[in-house]
Amino acid sequence: MSEVRKKSLVATVYIYIGFVFGAINIFLFSRFFLPEQYGLTRVLLDLTILFASMAALGSPTLLTKFYPYYRDRLPAKNIDLIVLALAVGTVGLILLIIGILAFKPLIIRKFSGKSPLLVDYFYMVIPLTMFLVYFTILEAHAWNQFRSVVSNLFREVVFRIANLVIIVAYLLHWISFHTFIVLFSCLYIVCFLGLLTYMLYKKELPLSFRISPLTRRLWKKMTPYVLFILGGNIVLMLSQTIDGIIISSMLGLEYTAVFALASYLCTVIVVPQRSVVSLAFPIVARAWKERDMAKLEDVYRKSSINLLLIAAFLFTIIWINFDDALTVLKLDPLYRESKPALLFLALAKIVELGTGVNGQIIITSRKWKFELYSNIILLIFMLPVNYILIKYYGLIGAGIASFLSLTLFNTIRFLFLQRNFQLQPFTAKTIMAVILPVAAYFLIVYLVNIPNPWLNIFVRSVLFVGIYAFAVFKWRISEDAIQVFHTLRGRVARMRRR
Repeated sequence: MSEVRKKSLVATVYIYIGFVFGAINIFLFSRFFLPEQYGLTRVLLDLTILFASMAALGSPTLLTKFYPYYRDRLPAKNIDLIVLALAVGTVGLILLIIGILAFKPLIIRKFSGKSPLLVDYFYMVIPLTMFLVYFTILEAHAWNQFRSVVSNLFREVVFRIANLVIIVAYLLHWISFHTFIVLFSCLYIVCFLGLLTYMLYKKELPLSFRISPLTRRLWKKMTPYVLFILGGNIVLMLSQTIDGIIISSMLGLEYTAVFALASYLCTVIVVPQRSVVSLAFPIVARAWKERDMAKLEDVYRKSSINLLLIAAFLFTIIWINFDDALTVLKLDPLYRESKPALLFLALAKIVELGTGVNGQIIITSRKWKFELYSNIILLIFMLPVNYILIKYYGLIGAGIASFLSLTLFNTIRFLFLQRNFQLQPFTAKTIMAVILPVAAYFLIVYLVNIPNPWLNIFVRSVLFVGIYAFAVFKWRISEDAIQVFHTLRGRVARMRRR
């Protein structure tokens, strides 16, 4: 796990820098934009993520899965896999645009009542989707070159800085809201061009327009793989975005904005997963190629315990300070309605992170078709549950639906890996990682309740961090966390000696 640990720390730092800017953006959206305006930006991104998963036609995963074979058998200048992926993505985008034009009347009928603003700006998803597809393909290639830190920088930091710039321009009345949305739809262009320039500068983007003999030989394997992964990706992205889309249709963009706050706080929890997945993906793919089961088990178990510890830590910090934070930020009281939904959304993410890189292990294995099957099960369960619970219970219904669905989904994946490959991520330390944040939470809530919200946030946070860190090191729950701490302490000591 050391090769993952070395770079994942840097990647996570970049991602959290992005989330600092993201938090500023969320604050400005929540404080100075109308709820329906903020809700519009959220549902546009939800639709973009869903449409991009369709239009990409599985090409990013194709790159990750088959690149090790190309790297071992062809010189870099003759690798045509990148051009092939870009061509597939372009075909997918053309088909998507045709579909959007064809289904426009249905979209108007579903959203015109509760979310008329979305109908006015629906076409803005086209440029957003187009450049997200191209960026995702280029990002997959960057992962193969072990440049995931750089791709994370553009996806997490540059995107949010560009977003902040246009928010400030709107708040200063330099641009209208219409111009703001037009510029918002161009944000992924900045990320794509930035990563493209970097890869060209590093001379790590060979483009061969001749079909190689290896591609001709692997084509029959690639085609069914891409079709299955495409189906799986669409189902997975639909399951991840369907709650926001249903809320905007049934409750309106105002409640989409409220739900977006809870969803954003949950994305803070899953930040470590993004860096670990981007680094572990090529390692897992190579381990399967070399039939290194010990390596797979090591990555699986360590990703599980480390991600569980971090997710539980982040959620508890957020939860104990949620009410005080809203008071300090002076947000609209409407946003307090996001708290019950936040609880269940966060628990769903903790379950997902606690099961480690199970999806990446499945998708790169010889039984990769199960990726589609498991995602179909998730969607079949999630669609009616979301609709029913949102209809009768509103925002908290969306949170409960997410928790139930992801728990079922990851249980199925866990059982599949255990039965077929004798791989499972849990140890006795997993139980300790679950007990620790729960015990620390109740202890702190019982001991600390200061009327001043600023002071209450500070004291609770410091006390929780101290208890959590002490327990992790005392019980040696994560060897990786201990090694990272010693590495950082050594570097600080060397800097002081200078």
